[in-house]
Amino acid sequence: MIQYFAVLMLILYIPGGSLRTTTSPQQQITAKLKDLCERSIVGFPGIPGSSGIPGMPGVPGPQGLQGRDGTKGQIGDKGSQGMPGLRGDRGREGPPGKSGSRGIKGQQGLVGKKGERGIVGNQGLKGDKGDKGESAKASQASIVLQTNWKQCVWKSESGTSNGKIKDCAFNKLQFNSALRVSFQGNMRVYGSSKCNRWYFKFNGFECSGPMTIEAVVSNYWPSGKPNLLHHRSFEGYCEKIPQGAVRVELWVGQCNSVTLGDAHTGYKSVSRIMIEEVSRPQSS
Repeated sequence: MIQYFAVLMLILYIPGGSLRTTTSPQQQITAKLKDLCERSIVGFPGIPGSSGIPGMPGVPGPQGLQGRDGTKGQIGDKGSQGMPGLRGDRGREGPPGKSGSRGIKGQQGLVGKKGERGIVGNQGLKGDKGDKGESAKASQASIVLQTNWKQCVWKSESGTSNGKIKDCAFNKLQFNSALRVSFQGNMRVYGSSKCNRWYFKFNGFECSGPMTIEAVVSNYWPSGKPNLLHHRSFEGYCEKIPQGAVRVELWVGQCNSVTLGDAHTGYKSVSRIMIEEVSRPQSS
């Protein structure tokens, strides 16, 4: 209604417009409106109406055809390493392998040391009398024995002043031979007006054929008590020793009628007992 009157007012004030007096005002207005409608003249647009209520959704249509397979995509990045799986059961034992080739022969080892000579057995029965030999004048002293010797060596020290120091086992091959024995090493006696005696024993007894084998070290230092360690040696021959196993012993003890000193045998060097079986001496 408001729009209608607005159009009417516009028409009334159109320049050059005039109303006929032969018609009524209502008729003039109606005619003018009709003329405007025929000429499709639109004055001012009307106010838009409010939106209508949305209708109900339609029924879904039928499923379309399956599309074509797409192009293969690029390979993705490698994922993180998974946890190790459980250990599987042990498989069956395989067949034995082929024999390997023979190895290279190793170098020959060193020759071992010669063992000690065994103890001589009991003397055999007397044999039959041999044929008479050619005449010869030779003494038993001229018989040369096969070399039979031994040495016992050590590097430890002994502070024994009265007793056995060392022993050395020996196998004597001949009943009528002699033994040559010797000692080499450091010996000292500490203390003024003191004396010690070193000597050999054979199976627990000193030599009596012909005499003992010994050495004496005596100290006399009125101005002090020096501790002198010197290399010394002594040796000798002993006869009348039975054939077979012999235990040669080195002892130290007191000198005759002199105060026993503080003895020491061996000092930062090797000590040795040497034993050699030799032919018995020629008669005097």
